[in-house]
Amino acid sequence: MVHANRRMRRLVLIAFALIALPALFAKKDPYDFRFGLMTMNGQGQSSVYLETTEIEKHADPSYAHGFTIKRKNESQFFYYFRVRFPEPLKNIPPAVYDHYKVLENGRVFESQEKFVWQAMESFVFDKADPVGLYQLEIYIDGELYRKVDYNVAPVPEFDF
Repeated sequence: MVHANRRMRRLVLIAFALIALPALFAKKDPYDFRFGLMTMNGQGQSSVYLETTEIEKHADPSYAHGFTIKRKNESQFFYYFRVRFPEPLKNIPPAVYDHYKVLENGRVFESQEKFVWQAMESFVFDKADPVGLYQLEIYIDGELYRKVDYNVAPVPEFDF
């Protein structure tokens, strides 16, 4: 009986260690980050209202997706991002070149670096934008912070 109790205590300690130790050594994210569908909040700023990586391609300027990010300690940071399209974009409007570096023959757009308290980036679709797998890379203080793979799907057609 004593031997069984000792074995049970040992098993409980091992189980606790397997559950608790990874949490103790996990790297804490110093940022509040959200990606998904966006809307304007009460202060007139873009905010994520639905976190998702499945986005329908509505060519409507009120249908936006994107990300928000800020440091939990509320200090400033430098950031820029890259968006990788499923295929190179054709007929890129000249105004895009004022805000982005266009790389890989139109397949990647890279934003200008900004120094901010928080970042709020929203994107809308053009009719010519492709559907498929997109990738967003966010760089903070010169280092890759996060990659987000998201799928842009055509708007479903309903027969009534």
